[in-house]
Amino acid sequence: MIRRDFLRRILYGGTALAATGAAGKELEPPLGDGGALALDPLNLTATDLETKHRLPTLTALPCPLEDVRILDPDLLRMRDQTLKYLLALDSDRLLHNFRVNANLPSSAEPLYNRESPTNGWRGHYVGHFLSACSQMYASTGDARIKAKADAMVAELAKCQTQLGDQGYLSAFPESSFDDLEQSRPSAVVWYALHKIMAGLLEVHQRNLNPQALKVLEGMVAWVDWRTGRIPEEQMQRTLQTEFGGMNEVLANFSSATGNPHYLLVAKRFDHHAVMDLAAQGRDALSGLHANTQIPKFIGAAREFELTGDPFYRDAAQFFWQQVALHRSYVTGGNSISEHFRTPPDVLASELTDLTQETCNTYNMLKLTRHLFTWQAGPQYADYYERAFLNHILATPNPAEGSPLYYLGMQPGQWKVHFVPHQGFFCCCGTGLENFSKLGEGFYFHNSQSLWVNLFFASEVNWKEKNVVIRQETRFPEEAGTRLVIQTKSLAHFSLNVRIPYWADNASVTINGKRFRPNEELAPSSYAKIDRTWKDGDHVEVKLPMRLHLQTIPDDPKLAAIMYGPLVLAGELGAENLDPKRIYSEDKFLHGGFSAMAVPELAGERKALDKWIQAVSAKDKPLSFRTAGAGRPEDVTLSPLYRLFNQRYCVYWRFRTAVDG
Repeated sequence: MIRRDFLRRILYGGTALAATGAAGKELEPPLGDGGALALDPLNLTATDLETKHRLPTLTALPCPLEDVRILDPDLLRMRDQTLKYLLALDSDRLLHNFRVNANLPSSAEPLYNRESPTNGWRGHYVGHFLSACSQMYASTGDARIKAKADAMVAELAKCQTQLGDQGYLSAFPESSFDDLEQSRPSAVVWYALHKIMAGLLEVHQRNLNPQALKVLEGMVAWVDWRTGRIPEEQMQRTLQTEFGGMNEVLANFSSATGNPHYLLVAKRFDHHAVMDLAAQGRDALSGLHANTQIPKFIGAAREFELTGDPFYRDAAQFFWQQVALHRSYVTGGNSISEHFRTPPDVLASELTDLTQETCNTYNMLKLTRHLFTWQAGPQYADYYERAFLNHILATPNPAEGSPLYYLGMQPGQWKVHFVPHQGFFCCCGTGLENFSKLGEGFYFHNSQSLWVNLFFASEVNWKEKNVVIRQETRFPEEAGTRLVIQTKSLAHFSLNVRIPYWADNASVTINGKRFRPNEELAPSSYAKIDRTWKDGDHVEVKLPMRLHLQTIPDDPKLAAIMYGPLVLAGELGAENLDPKRIYSEDKFLHGGFSAMAVPELAGERKALDKWIQAVSAKDKPLSFRTAGAGRPEDVTLSPLYRLFNQRYCVYWRFRTAVDG
C-alpha cells in the first residue's frame, strides 16, 4: 500500500503533513469474470508511487456513444431539441468573456446570470457546451455540431495565446486564484476551469481534434505549476471551495496522454477532509453542499481505476451507497437547498420546493456508471434507471426542451423551466449534456458478454463481435422488450438482460421457447443467456409492472406510489400558478413556493389495485385514478416525468403505517 506521507511528499515536496484518516480496510479489487478487460493503466513506476497496487480489471465497459442508436421517439425528440438549441447558441456571445479577459475585441452582447461579465462562474457554461457538442456529434454524426465545437476551440486557442505562454485560459483573470489561495472571498474558479478542461478533452477524444488537446496541454501545465508551488495545507484549504471534478479531468488527461505525472497532479485535488472519512466508512456529509462532493468521488473512482489504490475504491463505493440508498428521494435525486442538510435516512421533514438539484443527479449517474463497470452489479443499474427515468427525463419542458434547476418534492409544487437563451446556470449546462449523450448507460460489454441495462427502443453495434442487437419496445408503456440479433456469422457470447428490482415475475423466451436459467430470475439480477447466436435470433423479455409503494425512510406513514419503475405524481391542477414561475431566467425563482395541503389516503396499502385503477391507455397511457381513497375528490396519478405545467404531489400521507 502507498504510504500517505510518502505520496504527499511526492505531490507537494518538503515535509509531509500527518494523515487525516486511514486508507480503509484491505480488500481485493474487483475482478472481472473470464471476459474481464484490463483497464488502460498508466505505467506508474516505483519512483512515482513507491509501491504499485494491483491494478483492477473492469468487468464491463460502456458501449461507445457512436455505437448506440436511439430509436425511442420521445428520447429522439428530447435529443433533437437539444441539438437545435446547441446550433442556435451564439458562439460570439459564449466567447465574449474569454475575449475580454484576453484583451481581444468583442462586440457581442454578454450572456446572463452565471455567465455575466462580473459573475465568478463565468466560462463554465462554455465547457458544458463543448462537452455537449462533442457528445452530440458522437451520438448523431451531425457535422454541423462538430464544426461549431471545432471553431470555438480555435477561438479559445487565440485567447490562450494572447494571455501568455504559461497556458492559462479562462473567462476571468488569473488573480482570482490569488484570492482563493490567500483565503480571501473568491469565486468557484477551479469549478469553472474543470468544465472548460473537460469540454476540451471531450472535443479532442470525440471530434479527434488535436488543437483541443494542445490547448488542454497548456492548461494542465499551468495547473501543475499553480498547484505545485504551494504547500499541501494551503492547497487543502482551497479545496473547501467548490472545485468540480479537477481530480477526474486530470486523471483522464493523464490516461489519454500516457503521462503518469499528471495523475500525481490529479491527486493534489483529493479533498482529504471528506474523502478520508468516506474511505473509512464514515458518513460526515450532513451540512455539506451536495454537488460539491459528488465530483470528488467521480475523481476517486477514476483514480482507483488507474492506480488500484483501495483507498479510492472504498471512498467511492461508500459515498455512492450513502447518497443513492440513504440520502435520495424516490426519484433517485438528492439534496435540499443544494445541501445534504440532514443525517442519512432523514427525509420526511425535507419535502421542500428546493429538493433535488438536477446537476447532482447528472453527477450521480456518472459515478454510477464507473461503479457498474467494476462488478456489473444490478443495484447500480437499478439506481441508474430510477434516476434517469424519474429525474433526468422529468426535466426538459416538452415544448422546446428547456431544463430546470430543482425538482421539488413539496406538495403543490410545479416544474419551473429556464427561459431559452437566458438561463446559464450549472443545471442549464448539465442539461445540455444530459440530452446529448442519452445512449450512455444503455449497454455495456466485455470480450464475451453484453449487458442490457435500460429498456428503450435502440440498437447497439457491438463491433468486436460484428453483431448488432436491436431493442424493440414501447417501454415503459410496454412491460418488456424484444432483442433481435443481427449477425453475418455465428457468434458465441453471453447476453445479460437486467431483471429490474420492480419485476417480480419476469420471464424470458428465446425464439419462442422458454429460457430456463440455472438460477431463478429474481428481481435485481441478470438473465444470463450464454449461447451461440445466429442472425434473426430474438429474445422476448416480459417484465410485469405492478403498483407498489416506497416509504420515506423515517416515516412509515409517508409513501410514494410507483408503477413498475415509474414514480407516479398526483395531478393537483393549475390553479394560481405564477406565470413568472413557469418559465424563469433566474434560478432563485425556482424556490419560494407555498405548500399545498394534501389529505391523507385511506386505501389499503397491500391491495393498491383495489383503489387505484388504470385510466384508459388511449386517453392517458400509464395513468391511474384513485377510487374513494379518502380525498374530498379522487386524484389522477401520472408518471412524474411526463407531468408538466401543473401542480403535483409525489409523497402521500397514509392513515396507517406502510410496511410494504
